[in-house]
Order: sequence, then structure tokens, then C-alpha cells
Amino acid sequence: ETGLMGIALDPAFASTRRLFTCQGHRDDDTTDVRLLSWTVDESWTSLTRTSVVLSGLPSAGGRHAGCRILPAPDGTLFVGTGDAKLPTVPQDLGSLGGKVLHINADGSPAAGNPDPTSPVYTLGHRNVQGLSFRPGSGQLYSVEQGTHRDDEVNRLVPAGNYGWRPDLEPDRYIEAVPMTDHDRVPGALDAVWSSGMTTLATASGSFLLGPGWGDWSGALAVGTQQGEKVLLLGLTPDGLGVERQASLLDGQYGRIRTVSGQPDGSLLVTTDNGRDDVVLRLTPRP
Repeated sequence: ETGLMGIALDPAFASTRRLFTCQGHRDDDTTDVRLLSWTVDESWTSLTRTSVVLSGLPSAGGRHAGCRILPAPDGTLFVGTGDAKLPTVPQDLGSLGGKVLHINADGSPAAGNPDPTSPVYTLGHRNVQGLSFRPGSGQLYSVEQGTHRDDEVNRLVPAGNYGWRPDLEPDRYIEAVPMTDHDRVPGALDAVWSSGMTTLATASGSFLLGPGWGDWSGALAVGTQQGEKVLLLGLTPDGLGVERQASLLDGQYGRIRTVSGQPDGSLLVTTDNGRDDVVLRLTPRP
């Protein structure tokens, strides 16, 4: 599950020609996941790697190594990570796995982090697959894959602990625990939305932009692999719950990986079937 997992443009891309990727890395000494920066050449034909922005995101056998990048308007980066199927990682503040990180573009911890010396923004995650800001609110949401149940959408707050703790037995990764374990993680924050007992394999999240979507404008679109659809979640005004649901593309294109709301109001969608994959652009009907 480790390869090229995330790509995002610098908010000042027009002047910097810089973009970021999140991808697996392996050499004779190290296996990890790294955040890299690149620049595009003047003729738009090639990329040059300019720096390793952040390294040391855990990777063990490739499992649960999700990595998403969300540039913020102030030029900082939010990075969602997986727990690498390592039992103590999600609750370990010394590990970058099972977290949402907040960093500057040079990899240093961003201002306002709970610990000013650490990139960790939130903890207690299993495998963060999507990050998105709710339009007009500044609220930050994550989309996370569950085990055989309980895919989640979470509203992120600094130092929030979202309750994933699979170390029920020493040195064993036990998935038969709740995604939000209130008994073993006191103060764990409840999910805004959970799939319940049937997982959809939620793989991305982005808000619908522009008035063309009518009553669904501002809804969170979630790509689902096992569900083979784009799930639409209409959030409550306070952003802490879901008041209605709908879906797009039900079963028409197979597994949906990434959704990305565009400034023109369209929604870009990529599929994840292993072959004959496509990039779709959805636009609301007039």
C-alpha cells in the first residue's frame, strides 16, 4: 500500500512552480514514507526534486501507509499519515504515524501546534486518507479508513485524540477494537460521521464548491473504494454531525480513489481499479 500517495501544489505555485509529493522510500538503510518538494521546469515538461521536506513517517511492509497533503492558505502544510500497522504508533507522540501533522514548507513545526517542537497536530488515527477545509469556516476535516467497520470523518482540532489504540495485547496489532475507543483512550473525540458495521473503504474527501450544486453546495464529497461511489455528506451548521446523505456514480466506474473540488465548481474524480482507470470531471446540472 506504499507508493506515490499524495500530490499537492504550493499555494503560491504560480510564482514558485513548486509542488509536494508524499511517497514511499527505501534504500539499503531506511524504509519510510517521505514528503518531498519539486519544481517544474520552464517548459512544463519535467520535475526536479528540490528537498526532502519531512522523513521518518513509518512504513512496515507497506501496510496502512496512507499519506495526504493539504496546503493551507498561509503556506503551511497539513499531512495525514497511517499507523503502518504498528500497535503503539497511533498514541505515541514520538511517532509521526497515525497522526495529522502541521508543518511549514521547510518541514519545521508550524506555529500553533500543541507542542511547538513537534509537527504533530492530532493523534489516534488509523489511516488518514483525506484532508479538506470546509468552505467559509476554516474547519479542517479528515477522512479515515476503518477496519471491517467504522470508516470515519473527523473534525480536527489541535491536540485532538481520535481514539484509535490497537495495542490491546503487548506487541500485537489488534483490529477488534473500536475506531474511537472511549474506554482505553479517555477524552477521545467522536467522529462526525461513521460508516457503522459496513465499511466503504473511504479513500479521500473534498468539499463541493460553488452555487451550482444547489442545496448540496458545501457538502463533503468522499471517495469510496469498496463502496464504489462518491458519498455526499451534508454537515450540520456546527460541523459536528451529518444531517443528510446522497451519492454519485454508484457502481458506474468501480472503486473511487480521489475526489477534488475545483474552484470552477466541478469535482475531479479518479478511479482505483488497477486497470482501465480514468479521471472524471463532474459538473452539477443547471
